Amino acid sequence: MVNGRKHLIYTLSLAVLLLGINPAWPVELDAVTLQLKWKHQFQFAGYYAAKEKGFYQEAGLDVAIIEAAPGVDPTQEVLAGRAQFGVGTSELVLRRYRGDPVVVLGVIFQHSPLSLITLAKSGIDNIHKLVDRKLMIEPGSSELFAYLFQEGFTQKAFNLQHHSLDINDLLSGKIDAMSVYVTDELYLLDQQRLAYNQFSPRMSGIDFYGDNFFTLESQLEERPQRVKAFREATLRGWRYAMQNPDEMVRLIYGRYSQRHSMGHLQFEAKAMYELMQPELIDPGYMNVGRWQHIAQTYYQLGLLPEHFNVDAMLYFPSNKPDLKKLQTTLYYTAGGLSLLAILSMVLLRFYRSVRINESRLKTMFDHAPLSLIVLDDQNRIQGWNAEAEKTFLWSAEDILGKNITVIIPPPVRPEVEEVLAAVHTERTIVRHENTNIKRDGTEILCEWLNAPFKGKHDQSSFIICMARDITEAKQLEQKLERAAHYDSLTLLPNRTLVFNELKRSLAIAARQKTKLAILFLDLNDFKAVNDNFGHESGDMLLATVAQRFPKAIRESDYAGRLGGDEFLIILQDIGSLENAQMVADHLQDLICQPYMIKGQVATIGASIGISLYPDDATEISQLIHKADQEMYQAKHGVQ
Repeated sequence: MVNGRKHLIYTLSLAVLLLGINPAWPVELDAVTLQLKWKHQFQFAGYYAAKEKGFYQEAGLDVAIIEAAPGVDPTQEVLAGRAQFGVGTSELVLRRYRGDPVVVLGVIFQHSPLSLITLAKSGIDNIHKLVDRKLMIEPGSSELFAYLFQEGFTQKAFNLQHHSLDINDLLSGKIDAMSVYVTDELYLLDQQRLAYNQFSPRMSGIDFYGDNFFTLESQLEERPQRVKAFREATLRGWRYAMQNPDEMVRLIYGRYSQRHSMGHLQFEAKAMYELMQPELIDPGYMNVGRWQHIAQTYYQLGLLPEHFNVDAMLYFPSNKPDLKKLQTTLYYTAGGLSLLAILSMVLLRFYRSVRINESRLKTMFDHAPLSLIVLDDQNRIQGWNAEAEKTFLWSAEDILGKNITVIIPPPVRPEVEEVLAAVHTERTIVRHENTNIKRDGTEILCEWLNAPFKGKHDQSSFIICMARDITEAKQLEQKLERAAHYDSLTLLPNRTLVFNELKRSLAIAARQKTKLAILFLDLNDFKAVNDNFGHESGDMLLATVAQRFPKAIRESDYAGRLGGDEFLIILQDIGSLENAQMVADHLQDLICQPYMIKGQVATIGASIGISLYPDDATEISQLIHKADQEMYQAKHGVQ
């Protein structure tokens, strides 16, 4: 029986070892060209890092990095065969629809750097004031047009000018608004201490990717190893560049271009960090759902059919979408559950068929990259590998023979015992997540897969438990979820989330036949704070305003930031317009209280418009329009 157990335990890791094999195939030196979308600057730091730090060379590639000039289309350069790889915008979706066989390999900016700006002195501090104004919007800026159309503009509402790529046209008053990269042109305005207003598509819930590197289907079909090697080396370069920005600034300035000063390059690096969020998201990460959102936005613009599928234009090394990519170590792939399921199947097969020296099996079991635990029919621990020791801080010597509940918190023990009982009796493989206790008392969240086995030399019942610590992955997932749905400045729900909540609240009000109020709130004199104290102080003021909202609304109510100094508040089951007006009055009183900014006292006010469901309207768009109009009338009355 002892030999049978050993054989059972040690066969486990053979499959793990086989799955972990990664032979180093020789790669011939291969000359390729990367076409950038603009001139040399920090915007492309990851590619320079991959070249200068030898990552491309280690991957067997000799990469020529070509900067663009005005009028050069990187997609056309790749299609024409003058480059094998390129850097493009999210309009690659449109090129794909038109028949160009482009394939996106990865995303660098998680949020597009494109924005519209106006000078503060122009008085254009609201997107709706762009009506009949002269705008310069550069090619490839569909998200800006989508933003304008989302705000009610038509093509005839503004005077579109050819983009000169010269910020002086804005400074001289030749045009009223200009599209810019927030990583680039804003530096020039900051240097001249010029106040400006910035309008980002994200204010309207339009969130595109930016700077996507791509290739063609023919490259994937004819040279798949080249594409894979280029992608992996490129992502190594981006990780290095964002971890060592000062070094990259010096490298770019010394070897590539002095068109931008060292200070300008450092500004770029800092601004890019905000758009890439490398502390949360690995460079290159992309989500099929986000791409589908981009395609849907193009559909709303009339540029794509309604159900255009983006799957075919996205490249994932595993040939399937890598939806999480929260762990990048050698041992774990993003599809943790799928990996565990594959392991269990392979282990079952190998247990039944493989005969191999026990010492080799023991070595593989002990060094498997997952925590492997063997339980007998009483759930006592009979096997405990090195990864389990590392994860749970129990040595095999101290824990063998103990019940598995020693690492399970009391509140969840009944649930786990029920799972193990099902594995024993029903002979099924069960996956689940639960909290566990390490030997030092700290709690972690683990992902488990439990598979039943019978002993080879007897009929003893065993369970093979495979586990991995997903605590950090879950925390990262929560951070990503919060970053996608909450305003980073005020910590309030962003435009997308507050509109989703409005839909839900209206459905509840309709079902329960109650009244719901919408408050559209816009701050008065906020521009003066920005002008007198600077944008950083303005940001602090917005955060303080948001902190005052809970004092005026109930826990069941909802407040969110639409963008700029505009907020939307949902009052559920409010009863009457009079009750909503009382809340609005209380909010105004709170907002009008003085603020201390840089040692000086500042005061602002608020204009609030109210609409009531179902008295004023029953549709969201009509309710928002009503509240918006009421707010503008209130603002006009105080000016």
